[in-house]
Amino acid sequence: MGLFRRRPMFAGILVIALGVVWLLKNLGLLTMDIGDLFRVYWPVLLIAWGVDVLVPGLDRGGAVWRFGTGRLLNGLVLLLLGAVILGSNLGYYQLNFGLFWKVFWPVLIILLGWSILRGGVAGGGTHWAVMSGLELKNEGWKLDDGNYLAFMGGAKIDLSVAEIPQRETTLSITAVMGGVEVRVPPGLNVECEGAAVLGGVKFFREEAGGIVASRRLVRSGNTDSQARVKIYCRAVMGGIEIKDA
Repeated sequence: MGLFRRRPMFAGILVIALGVVWLLKNLGLLTMDIGDLFRVYWPVLLIAWGVDVLVPGLDRGGAVWRFGTGRLLNGLVLLLLGAVILGSNLGYYQLNFGLFWKVFWPVLIILLGWSILRGGVAGGGTHWAVMSGLELKNEGWKLDDGNYLAFMGGAKIDLSVAEIPQRETTLSITAVMGGVEVRVPPGLNVECEGAAVLGGVKFFREEAGGIVASRRLVRSGNTDSQARVKIYCRAVMGGIEIKDA
């Protein structure tokens, strides 16, 4: 089962919630100011995000499959953080998050910059999936050097049906609050290198995730082929999985 086989639920919940609040306000059924409503209940988005991270780990029968360390940790942290902040906003207790936010965002930016410096940047074009989905799975699509960014969205890149050139091809993949899945055909020479900040990266059966993590893997394939794919991955509050087709 892929990490991101379904459409991103978090982005959908966010858009639907905004639409419902706007509709209720226009119909006069909501008297609370939208600004005050968001100020109190915005942690619900963190809780929804945490659920969105954890839900793919459940099969149709409700049995739990093997969670990746990064996903499990991130989902639980988001759920706990959202619940704690919501309780404070509702007045059940008082917490001072001023110092936390002053430290959290600059540290996150620093870690993001660190992950970018560690990873490579591919030539060629840039493919975007911003609060949407991107799929490259048509038979015979031509692989070339390129950059892929999933922001609150998902992308699936199937190399098993692609025309892979007989040279080294470089892919730079970034997932920010989103997910990217890459399917690799058997026999292909692959080199994967990636870093995760509050996210996870999984290269075949090798996985790294959590607050800050990195992983590198080289898999030798057909020695007679000149085709080689080098994949640089960066996951920030998201996940990237490289798997067999």
